[in-house]
Amino acid sequence: MKKLRWKTSIPKPHTFLGFPVGEPQSGERKSPRERGIAMIVVMFMITLMALFSADMIVNSAVDAQLASANRDNLKAEYVAKSGVNLATFLLMADLAIDLGTYELQQTMPTDGPSDFWGMLNGFPIGAQSLEMASQMQEAFDLSSIADTSVMDALKLFDGAFVLNVADESSKLNINYLSGRDTIYATMLKALMSCPAEKEYLEKKKINVPELVAYIRDWADLDERPSEDSAKSSEDDVYADRVPKMEAKNAPFDTLEELRVIPGWDVDMHTIFAPYLTVYPIPVATTGAARTPINFNTTSREFLGCLFPKATTDCAEQSVSHFTELEENGPATSMEQIQDKLKNAFCAENDEMAKKFTFRSDLYRVKVQAEVFGQHKTIELVLQRKLPDADDNKIQYKAAYRYLYWKML
Repeated sequence: MKKLRWKTSIPKPHTFLGFPVGEPQSGERKSPRERGIAMIVVMFMITLMALFSADMIVNSAVDAQLASANRDNLKAEYVAKSGVNLATFLLMADLAIDLGTYELQQTMPTDGPSDFWGMLNGFPIGAQSLEMASQMQEAFDLSSIADTSVMDALKLFDGAFVLNVADESSKLNINYLSGRDTIYATMLKALMSCPAEKEYLEKKKINVPELVAYIRDWADLDERPSEDSAKSSEDDVYADRVPKMEAKNAPFDTLEELRVIPGWDVDMHTIFAPYLTVYPIPVATTGAARTPINFNTTSREFLGCLFPKATTDCAEQSVSHFTELEENGPATSMEQIQDKLKNAFCAENDEMAKKFTFRSDLYRVKVQAEVFGQHKTIELVLQRKLPDADDNKIQYKAAYRYLYWKML
């Protein structure tokens, strides 16, 4: 007869989420298996805590970098605006110098590439440039006429900006094509008929008179198509556009608006946009005054296209003109401009030559700022206004306004 053995029941350990926790009851011992599971749980929890801590550290570092980038980005914006203020000051100071010279010497104000507004073009302005200026101040013993404390304060200037001021009146205004004066359309055709440009447009099978007619029909105030467009309606060239499009019959607001004109693509814009402008945008009257092109600041390429003989029969004279411009200064009268155009550029179109002048009140300003890797660019068009000669109350005042402003 077999002896019966009583089986003692082993109590289950306390568990949490399936893992054994707690101590066994009195008199019981953990098995090696149970102790191994507890070690795994401890290692798992330590790993989770380590990952959580690492995530917090990474997030804190990223947040710190983002906060620093946002701070520097805001600084770069205000550094760029400081450049705009400096450009505005230079332009208005240049106008004051011109008016003062006129009062003293009775010479007409002129604007050329060596004027006060272009003195700082391309020069980086920041703490490093101010440090160089302070060294020059010490080297030439200028402390008696310069405030050293101001220079020390400016050395704390974070980042730097590069300023570029250009005469917007040195370009052809495409909005003027819409008037009764057809000479502006003739000038645009001449600009597109230079040897290299003409060959390029012929390869693209672009008819220049037709393209100029499309531009004119877009900006004019009537609904009659130009003869060169060979269309019965101004809207015919946009009939296939989706969504539906019609001729604007109003001035261009920006140069980028030229992209809606059939045939005017990215390459065309890259080639011709540097010689064109839409400012000042004329008011909605056909008899509005047109701003002439500044002969003193227009480019050699532009004049060479308008007057083709400047690159052939008068090539030597036209090259010497730009050399003399730096030595003798800009033209100061319409007579000088007419003489230069006839003798140095072999100008044959008198009506085209009449569209030039010797001063400007329209400028394009571009400021590029950088603060610890953060970049901001501001581009604007500024227009100055001379005092009204008929009003003695504002004889010594001048005003300006921004016609265009863009920040990138």
